[in-house]
Amino acid sequence: MSVIHAPREPELDVRHGLFPAVLAVALLVLLVRLWYLQVVRSSELIERAQYYARASVETLAPRGLIVDRNGQLLAGVEPRVVVTARPAVVQASPWVLGKVAAMLGVDEQRLVDKVKDASFRPYLPAPIHVGASVEVATRIAESSAHLPGIEVSTQPMRLYSDSVALAHVLGYVWTPNGNDVKRLVEQGIKAAPYVGKLGVERVYERELMGALGAERFEVDLKRRPTRAVGRDSPVPGNRITLSIDGGLQKLAQQLLAGYRGSIVAIEPGTGEVLCLASSPSYDTKLFEGGIGSKDWLALNEDPGRPLINRAIASFHAPGSTFKIVTTLAAARAGVLDPNRSVFCAGYYEVGNRRSKCLGHHGRVTFQRAFTKSCNTYFCDLAVRTGKDMLVQTALDCGMGLRTGIDLVGEGRGVVPTDEWIARWRDPPRWYLGDTVNLGIGQGEISVTPLQMANLVALVANRGVQWRPHLVRAVQGPGATGVVREVPREAPRRIDVPDRAWNELIRAMNAVVDEGTAVAARIPGLSWGGKTGSAERRGQRLTDSWFVGFGPMSRPQIAVCVSVENVGHGSDFAAPIARAIVKRYVLGKSSAAASNTAAAASASNASGALPSAR
Repeated sequence: MSVIHAPREPELDVRHGLFPAVLAVALLVLLVRLWYLQVVRSSELIERAQYYARASVETLAPRGLIVDRNGQLLAGVEPRVVVTARPAVVQASPWVLGKVAAMLGVDEQRLVDKVKDASFRPYLPAPIHVGASVEVATRIAESSAHLPGIEVSTQPMRLYSDSVALAHVLGYVWTPNGNDVKRLVEQGIKAAPYVGKLGVERVYERELMGALGAERFEVDLKRRPTRAVGRDSPVPGNRITLSIDGGLQKLAQQLLAGYRGSIVAIEPGTGEVLCLASSPSYDTKLFEGGIGSKDWLALNEDPGRPLINRAIASFHAPGSTFKIVTTLAAARAGVLDPNRSVFCAGYYEVGNRRSKCLGHHGRVTFQRAFTKSCNTYFCDLAVRTGKDMLVQTALDCGMGLRTGIDLVGEGRGVVPTDEWIARWRDPPRWYLGDTVNLGIGQGEISVTPLQMANLVALVANRGVQWRPHLVRAVQGPGATGVVREVPREAPRRIDVPDRAWNELIRAMNAVVDEGTAVAARIPGLSWGGKTGSAERRGQRLTDSWFVGFGPMSRPQIAVCVSVENVGHGSDFAAPIARAIVKRYVLGKSSAAASNTAAAASASNASGALPSAR
């Protein structure tokens, strides 16, 4: 008999349930862990993740070199030890600056002021001392753990060949403030750790600043570098060649020592500025490392006002040097007759008032009147020319207008136009006596020394006037960088008959040869000019002026010398101008002769004949 068995249910294997249970527990633990990390410790982990990150340290690019027209270095760079502070960190621990000041041997308040000036960038290191010794820098670096916010580094810093004579031309470099950053941003430039503050350094910031480099690191919780992950080398700034003659600039500053005044020299055919000196000057070393409040106060309270660039920003009556403009205006008006004579009895009478002349010249024509600077003759000439033509000619010669030189802070001076009279005179009237004063460079007219140098350059060019400029060329970094010449702008022109130019230039030559500027005579060189002695209200002595150009046959230099409150132009300004022109014209000739002689000697020594040129 067959037996049929009923099917049995399989026995439950424990292993089949163990795996899902373990998986469930693991998932639960993972979820709990995720909750713990994302909720309980989220703030801590976010902070730690930020610390375990990459940090980038900017490396300063060396500023571009600045050289003069002869290749002489005017502004270079050298490595200097710099102590920096992060304002936000240091201000939270103010005792730090006291310790650093004691280690550096400087006034603590000076460091405090520099940190305050840099507080608009609270977390970026700002230099507070430049030029620390290696010994002191090492001590500060070794104590960094106890000096929060303080760091020490070696950076390429600006170095000037003459920090006084070149102060108003080059300016200086220091850390940017809020105004600097805003100004540069408006120009599309990101401010570097150091920027130009004045002069060429400021105007040509884009060319000189270069490109910052960077070193990138991974850092740990304490911001300590763990490993380097990349490096971008800084790109040096461009090299700038100025039109300035370094030797001439230094001589000009020496000649002005002890005086308030300025000297401007221009190459007439190009508008290149050969020297631009202002006295008293200041020492840009005061700004190295940031100027202290005591030194800044001293500069601002100095009665000589050394921070003002007198060559471009001060304007005063030009005195008899303005007779050049009066002559040109008379020629344009058709009233300049070289043969017409005027009797000088020592004054020119207008109504019941007399305008004094410095001499009793008797009957004079144009040549003698200009040579001896006869006020009587030029008062008469101004009246016959008329106020409108005098004013228009002054404007056409560039007075009352900025020349456009590549510096900041240039003044306009004053030309008494109808608009000026309506604004500044009450009642707004112009009198015949005003015309008389204007014709001899007194009264309402005021000019800058740069404008007068530009005027005499116009005469040297017989009516052509180029915009004065300081930069000749810009060269990319490195010896093989591309050189870009700075283009000249279209010149200003003034139309005057050739006969008038001949008369004026001959008269200017006679001023030096036998007139009021005999103190400016240079043996072997024919050149010309005009003296001026301008009165100023409240001043016992006159301002001393001289303008001139030379050589007469082929002008190489146009010069203006202005010295305040010293006396006649013939006594002070003319001899100074003589030294400038002699140094530039004859000095170049001597150098050329020496080079030619040396070349000939070398050729003869090698048995070869010098080539003919």
